[in-house]
Amino acid sequence: MEDLLARTLGPMIKLDKELNPNPAPVLADATQVEMMILNLAINARDAMPDGGSLTVSTSKHALKGDPELADGDYIELAVRDSGTGMDEDTLRRAMEPFFTTKPQGKGTGLGLAQIYGSARQAGSTVRIESEVGVGTAVRVYLPCTDEAPLRIDGEAPGEKEGQALPPLHILLVDDDDHLRCVLAEGLTDLGHTVSTASNGAEALSLLETEEPQVAVVDFAMPDMNGAVLAQQMAARLPGLPIIFVSGYADTAAIKNTAGENVLILQKPFNLDRLTASLKQVGARAAGSGSHA
Repeated sequence: MEDLLARTLGPMIKLDKELNPNPAPVLADATQVEMMILNLAINARDAMPDGGSLTVSTSKHALKGDPELADGDYIELAVRDSGTGMDEDTLRRAMEPFFTTKPQGKGTGLGLAQIYGSARQAGSTVRIESEVGVGTAVRVYLPCTDEAPLRIDGEAPGEKEGQALPPLHILLVDDDDHLRCVLAEGLTDLGHTVSTASNGAEALSLLETEEPQVAVVDFAMPDMNGAVLAQQMAARLPGLPIIFVSGYADTAAIKNTAGENVLILQKPFNLDRLTASLKQVGARAAGSGSHA
């Protein structure tokens, strides 16, 4: 991930690594770990508007009697920054869903809550240390394992090996600037044409001049949420396949607006999972006409 992190952080932030010289296997989903690191790096960058340093470190610890973790060996994955830090109230609420210190329209505040949820699924936890004016350290504890590594190829069950996703014109709508840029760059690298919008009004404006084949829409957005946007898009482009992305589990609200063309992708996800979802609608979308 080093090249991706360097591009994400930009030239004003120095990236350092302090990695365990004797790495150990951990029980976790590799792509979720990658998304943890990327989200933490993005948070750190936002906390260092004038530049600074970010350190990614790994170290092994034997834990016993921990209130959240079973006894055993863990790898501590830590991301430390030299940014603005958090006061006590912000630190207490940092992992609450939808809590954010960012201005309206600059994110939904799901990053740390998603990281904590992913960590708990893996039998681990997240701990944060922060001091105003000094910086923040976020530590994720991943359980060591003796199990053999399992490679996940990202293909859906029954999918034929080598089955390629044809190039698509994709409309990507998300108010998280960083996530939107990362996904757009990845999809473009895979040969797709990507149009991006940071909110519903901007997306509808794009539809005046463009006709995408698939829409990927964040559900939790300010001003106009994904459900309302989907209804507006359906009025303009009936039959447009829509993939909703959501950072929380209330899928009932999404399904109330969902027809046969809608899929739901839970955050956090990686590019492979998004591609797998695109494949599910790709055959129908590719046949809907030329929209590049």
